[in-house]
Amino acid sequence: MAQVRCLSPQLAHQAHEELGEINGKVEDDLVALKVWISKQAHLTARTDDQFLIAFLRGCKYSLERAKEKIDMYYTIRTAIPEFFVDRDPQNKKLLEVLRLGLSLPLPTPVESNGSRILLVKQGAYDPSKVSIVDVLKISYMITDVMIWEDDNCTVAGQTILVDLQGLSFGHLTQVTPTLLKKMTSSIQEAYPIRQKGMHFINPMPGFESLFKIFHSFLSEKIKKRTFVHGSLEELHKHIPKSLLPTEYGGDAGPVQQIIDDWTDKLLSKRDWFLDDVRYKSDEKKRVGKAKNADILMQGSFRSLDFKKKKRNMPNIRPLPEALAQKAAKELNEVPERIDEDLATLRTWIAKQPHLKARTDDQFLVAFLRGCKYSLERAKQKIDLFYSVRSNFKDIMSDRDPMSEKNLDIIRLGVGLPLPNTITPDGPRIILIRPGVYEADKYDILDVMRISIMANDISMLEDDHMMVAGQMGILDLSNVTMAHFLQFSPTLVKKMTVMNQEALPIRLKGFHYINTPAGFETVYNLFRKFLNEKNRNRLHVHGDNLESLYEHIPKKLLPKEYGGEAGSVKELTVKWEKKFMDYRDYFLEEAKYGTDEKKRPGRPKTEETIFGIDGSFRKLNVD
Repeated sequence: MAQVRCLSPQLAHQAHEELGEINGKVEDDLVALKVWISKQAHLTARTDDQFLIAFLRGCKYSLERAKEKIDMYYTIRTAIPEFFVDRDPQNKKLLEVLRLGLSLPLPTPVESNGSRILLVKQGAYDPSKVSIVDVLKISYMITDVMIWEDDNCTVAGQTILVDLQGLSFGHLTQVTPTLLKKMTSSIQEAYPIRQKGMHFINPMPGFESLFKIFHSFLSEKIKKRTFVHGSLEELHKHIPKSLLPTEYGGDAGPVQQIIDDWTDKLLSKRDWFLDDVRYKSDEKKRVGKAKNADILMQGSFRSLDFKKKKRNMPNIRPLPEALAQKAAKELNEVPERIDEDLATLRTWIAKQPHLKARTDDQFLVAFLRGCKYSLERAKQKIDLFYSVRSNFKDIMSDRDPMSEKNLDIIRLGVGLPLPNTITPDGPRIILIRPGVYEADKYDILDVMRISIMANDISMLEDDHMMVAGQMGILDLSNVTMAHFLQFSPTLVKKMTVMNQEALPIRLKGFHYINTPAGFETVYNLFRKFLNEKNRNRLHVHGDNLESLYEHIPKKLLPKEYGGEAGSVKELTVKWEKKFMDYRDYFLEEAKYGTDEKKRPGRPKTEETIFGIDGSFRKLNVD
């Protein structure tokens, strides 16, 4: 189990809703970060769970962004060492700065799940005696402690209250544009803390000039959350009096008590700070171009100019409102982040010497949705998607829908997605009728080929299937022993690996109707290979359609099943046209797959993929 503190119910809810934190997924993401860190030759980084989860939360569980931020966290410490060396809290000079209380997290957030308030007393030191570098050093030390200890800060973010009382020309001369750039770069690019707002109080004459310079370095989002207040009454409209120290008209006790508490806290962390010096970036070992202060200040940070970049919008269909809400809640889909995630997948695919894969946005977003926006799982599934197809040649050969055999099977309507769903955000319902093909004329592999082709079409155009999943109705009317005999344990394993592990489609349940004698044998064999979640979603109704209607409304079914969704023949004709429309797509598919001779490490073969003992772990597909 991950070694992290349990969040309060309010913060846990916020972490899930706003950051995409899913308890069952956290441990996998932490492992992925640790594996990545171990492979970075230039990086000596902490791998404690509580430390790493702060980066996951600060990056809304985008693994790629978390990796970038961890790398930058240590790179900036090496490239701009003046803020991060000699951090012994018992050092006399630092202890004097600490006791000035220039940077103080207030003890109580606005709400139980609210952001942490940081009081910065910008003018409360003598600039002729104290360097702003030491002031910032203490501030970053306090921020490091908050990353470890303050769940409000890592989940809900940080609101900064800057008191300009006493700010003088001497203070202003210490703040150069270069220093401002270093400051804002460190906080916005290297630290996994979301800035929720900034409030300035007690502005002095001339502050406007400094503020314009500072403001220009901020991101657009933070600019909109930055306020200058001419009075405490204005401040209290944003931050309740009850949370502020006595000196700010509040009820939270004197500033000195907060200073004493944080002085004790940093002194108690002395061993941690002395040990922390060994964690850093060794740029001589970095793969590619080394980073230093000059390079960083020229703009190697993603947003050093802090102007919002225009992004190319991903070329995917907008979701209907109900599905968009479901994608956000259940799949962690953040529309503003999709383009970045797609770019990450394309970059990863380009670096795989063994993999020739499609990189269309609509194709790749299917894998992101099928893996709940875990980039690592999406990469695994894309690789498996093509590995299975390259090794299951009986299914993947002859995918021309106009070939005689394929067209005959298409016209039988063995597998038919139904036009309507139970709810506006419900899964796609698939009617499967294996009894309509002649077992002495067609092999089950031929039928499966058409089924996989239909799934390929749905991956590209059916948002219900890709967001809400798939629910199957398996009608076993007219299924004979000859049909059952076409199923071997090896074939069943291949089918379940392909459908359950290699397709980015969440299985939401199966309903069996018109089950014949002997069905139990094949059913138990098939059930054995499913994971526990999918086993619990299997329902056998026999010939009792009323039992089926309790799960799937009658009106959604074809008229042959008592419903109002048109006839089976009409649905079959519709899907025949769809197959023909996609003919060029299927013919082009032959060029995609894996070349196992070029795979780094052990090649994947039919035996390793489909071995009955199971070389792939079972993915929790929902």
